[in-house]
Amino acid sequence: MIATPYFQAAERLDTDRDPSAVDLEKVSSDDAAEDFSLASFDEAELNQVAEELVAHKAGARRTTDLVRLYLQEIGRVRLLRRDEEVSEAQLVQRYMQLLELRTQSAEVQGDLLQTYVALMETHDRLTSHLSHRPSLERWSREANISVTELKPLLIQGKQKWAELAAISVKELDQAIAEGIRAKEHMIKANLRLVVSVAKKYQNRGLELLDLIQEGTLGLERAVEKFDPTKGYRFSTYAYWWIRQGITRAIATQSRTIRLPVHITEKLNKIKKAQRKLSQDQGRTPTVEDIAKELEMTPPQVREVLLRVPRSVSLETKVGKDRDTELGDLLETDSISPEESLMREALRRDLQQLLSDLTTREQEVIQMRFGLGDGTPYSLAEIGRALDLSRERVRQIESKALQKLRQPKRRNRVRDYLEALG
Repeated sequence: MIATPYFQAAERLDTDRDPSAVDLEKVSSDDAAEDFSLASFDEAELNQVAEELVAHKAGARRTTDLVRLYLQEIGRVRLLRRDEEVSEAQLVQRYMQLLELRTQSAEVQGDLLQTYVALMETHDRLTSHLSHRPSLERWSREANISVTELKPLLIQGKQKWAELAAISVKELDQAIAEGIRAKEHMIKANLRLVVSVAKKYQNRGLELLDLIQEGTLGLERAVEKFDPTKGYRFSTYAYWWIRQGITRAIATQSRTIRLPVHITEKLNKIKKAQRKLSQDQGRTPTVEDIAKELEMTPPQVREVLLRVPRSVSLETKVGKDRDTELGDLLETDSISPEESLMREALRRDLQQLLSDLTTREQEVIQMRFGLGDGTPYSLAEIGRALDLSRERVRQIESKALQKLRQPKRRNRVRDYLEALG
């Protein structure tokens, strides 16, 4: 089995909204999405894409060989019939509902489910990092508990999960296995659609393979959220998410000066409206025309346009003697004023986050991760400093991390970490 982009760790599109009926009707009528069956997108076209990548990456033989194998793998998976699409989607939805039940219940049920969720998150993180399931020893070591402690926690946590779902543990295991299998099947059966959409966005700052990677993440999101009872074909729904993933990646990764994604999206809508109105009216549209077309106010349109920096050539000569190019001044390892302010804001929010913990938990977390003097300490060192046993320190750390991993707390600093990452 070839490791496709689907199995690689990457940031989810969790902040994206679900498409409305209007969005999907628009996709259905889009010329770029005119053939969702992809019946004509056969092995010959996949081979052509492979040749393009090989030509573009001349000299990177190992990479191009992997690309060719990946595209060949796509060609071997049969497209799903409508009835298969519905049945597989129902299994995925059941699986996603069980995961949602587990997450929501962990926030209100107490320590057992919280511990179980934290352990499973550790397992998933290790699986992504290692590209295979971790051993119990590695898993327990990463979770800072012994194997003898890990096993009963997993059993009790799953029993509680099954109890909340009003099914047996055996039925829960079956639903999970079927959901994961159906999800992977739907993704693999629709990877041709990702390649098809990605090809339309070439030469916009990202290489084709990167576009395929981002589109595959959008496809995964589509599989997780698709509701077959709404009446739309999965390919219509998936096209919207694939295009969303690709265009957002282009917006955030291809600019030297990166704009916030929501500003980029509004700017693209304004540009599209400008072109449409110019064609319809035979003149350059005013700000008022654009605002009316997009159901925005003129000040809102002006605000977006004012927030977009003008492009300046990196070859522009600067300096007193005009002997230095602007591009020479961009590379720097120093922290910018904006980043410095962001780090300071992050530090304040981290302190606020830690204030939700007990005094002892704060001390342990600050020492464990070097939040005080910048030096992380081992469990034994913390135990000696606080006159506690190593096991007691581990228990305090584990409980504190469970609190900090709750979504309502974790989301406070996620935007900072993404911006600084």
